[in-house]
Amino acid sequence: MVPPAPRQRAGNSARRIVHFPLPKQWWQFSRASAKCQWLFLTCLGKCQNRDVREFPRLDLPSKNWQSSARGDLSNSMRAPRAADKTERRKPPPPMQFGADQALWAAWLYYEEGLKQDEIAERLGISRASVFNLLQKAREERIVTITIDPTRLERADLSVELKEKGGLLECYVLPAGGSAAALYDRIGLLGARILEQKIEDDDVIGVAWGRTVMSLSKALSPANKPGVTVAQVTGSSIATYDFSPELCTSNIAARLNARCVNLHAPGVVSNSNMKTLLMQEPIIDQHFKLLRQCTKTLFGVTHLSGPTLLEDSGVMTEELLMQYQNSGAVGFASGYFFDPDGRIVRTGFDDRHIVMPIEDFIKVPQRICIGGGIEKIAAIQGMLKAALANVLITDQETARSLCARLR
Repeated sequence: MVPPAPRQRAGNSARRIVHFPLPKQWWQFSRASAKCQWLFLTCLGKCQNRDVREFPRLDLPSKNWQSSARGDLSNSMRAPRAADKTERRKPPPPMQFGADQALWAAWLYYEEGLKQDEIAERLGISRASVFNLLQKAREERIVTITIDPTRLERADLSVELKEKGGLLECYVLPAGGSAAALYDRIGLLGARILEQKIEDDDVIGVAWGRTVMSLSKALSPANKPGVTVAQVTGSSIATYDFSPELCTSNIAARLNARCVNLHAPGVVSNSNMKTLLMQEPIIDQHFKLLRQCTKTLFGVTHLSGPTLLEDSGVMTEELLMQYQNSGAVGFASGYFFDPDGRIVRTGFDDRHIVMPIEDFIKVPQRICIGGGIEKIAAIQGMLKAALANVLITDQETARSLCARLR
């Protein structure tokens, strides 16, 4: 389409018109608004080093057409930016979340099932920021992700060990996990299992040990004010990092439960002192409470090589030798036993303040937590003594126990 001839302005002499090639869709621009014409022709004028007013068919809206057009154009360009800022402005979290964006993001993702892109749009942030908020929620335990540990009970190895060991339940930690210490990994599994087994009116008797301490640290915070956590052995200041009183108080604190420590030493100087202490009303009341236990939680210790009993200062090497010479291979919750499950006693038991074994074996759920190649003989003797009816251990230990038990 050929452009129309240029118009002559009244009172002006004819001007020299410079013709230039126009695109085929030139007529579309001729129908556009003045500011669009001005923008288009200005670009072409700069290319040909000519003034835009020399071009044909430019209807100027006013005297100050350039400033007006520039103003209109800049306003039209700024408007979308302002709108975009409005759209991207971060809305405040709802009142129930306070100012906690991590909590809000976690709620939208885990409870309402929104995708991360949808959360980003709702919160006015990027998808990467949503990912960081969800990661923060996990690190701050706003969100805890758990795997149902009861499924581990159905594994073939667990079933075999449960049958051979005379257990009610058996949980086996799979091999090939993290590089953390084995007692920490078993303690973590034990914590997840205990969380699912606790009932609102439980009385839990707790012994001491490194694995029991790891379990207490791995427990998720809960609110169980009806639960009582009681110490089953006397106190000891020597085992400051995993003492009976510390294991008990840690578990109670995690569960927000009632904590009852045994205010007596674990070992006294002679048997007469033990008899006198057991007659004290506060001690007698504590052991009456222990007879109401619905669960007990304890570890198991081997006697060969370096042992926790000697390292913690509870016993001397000479005392340990007396038990070993009598055939003892392990220690659990205050009792020594041989490979066939017979309880081994010496003069030390007359000075050791612990829950009586006749009361201990009446507890409905007796949970032993422990593992490791060095403890295989000790766990075998403990199972034959029927001290535990629930076992939480690792895969290698479970496989070795299955080969030894008949």
